[in-house]
Amino acid sequence: MNVLIVCHAGVGLGLGHLMRSLVVARALQHELDANVTFLIQGDPVQHADLAGFSHQFLGADKNLSEAILKQAQYIDARVVVLDLHPNLIPANVDIFLKAIRLDGRKIIGVDSLAGHRDNLDLVFVPSFRFSPSDDLTGSAPILFGWDCFLLNVKYPANEWKSGRRVLALAGGSDATGLGATWPTLLNEALPDNTELDWVTGPYAQQPVLPAFQKILILNHQSPSGLDNLMMAANYAVTVYGVSFFELLYYGVPTVVFSPYGNKDDAELAEIAAEGVALVAKDEVEAVAKLKELMSDEKLAATLSQQARQRLSILGGHKIAQAITALVA
Repeated sequence: MNVLIVCHAGVGLGLGHLMRSLVVARALQHELDANVTFLIQGDPVQHADLAGFSHQFLGADKNLSEAILKQAQYIDARVVVLDLHPNLIPANVDIFLKAIRLDGRKIIGVDSLAGHRDNLDLVFVPSFRFSPSDDLTGSAPILFGWDCFLLNVKYPANEWKSGRRVLALAGGSDATGLGATWPTLLNEALPDNTELDWVTGPYAQQPVLPAFQKILILNHQSPSGLDNLMMAANYAVTVYGVSFFELLYYGVPTVVFSPYGNKDDAELAEIAAEGVALVAKDEVEAVAKLKELMSDEKLAATLSQQARQRLSILGGHKIAQAITALVA
């Protein structure tokens, strides 16, 4: 079975859509023996996992609809998986969705296409939460829940151990420029024996590191994956996004916040209520809460345990099952 996966990636967009698309690709390859091809609109990026699949990058100025139709026909895709950035969905999306389905192909919309259910076969929401709009129509089933997260994780989670190693994640593109100020805030607030792993994403500017480092700050430049850093971390502080849930999977006691206005408020409120992480209102409060967390091992252990329990089942298998049912 041939499968086409389409997603966005690039400066200002980050790697979230690509990373979870890779999870889908591996699951379909492993469980369905599928031949997976990627079409990625955005800035080219080197990634070890992507090298294992046929793929091509499409410029941001190119017609995505035409490219999808052409590629789906070229590889004779039985299934097309669309994980598109919500702000970059083509204006004529329903027209080209209908055109794809005329050829008998099945279409799965990941996350952002729920409003186009009439022209989809499945909506897969990699989230614990889904609140449909009042005018949502269509009959395509919608799958979501804590077992639907498409996390790019490679190792089993371990029980948490105390220490002073902190992982800081500002996102693949650091769209809000946290690298200019956050390292200094962390350097000033955290205990002297802290080792801070700062990750500079492939689309991010270089961080401004303090001239005098009270703590040890290591800058990791575009690592091919975050698993080893997460496994080594005793604590983490991060922006809200896919990597946050990977930290939860690994049971890393984490402080999270959204620098993107109020768009994530409802999700973060539920995260706080679930007791799987500490939620901050901004990067300044995140540093303060991280400092408090590092002094409370009982709280850290509780957060770790509850997070690992919540993410003990992952979404790769679930989406593979759903696609198997669609093409049966």
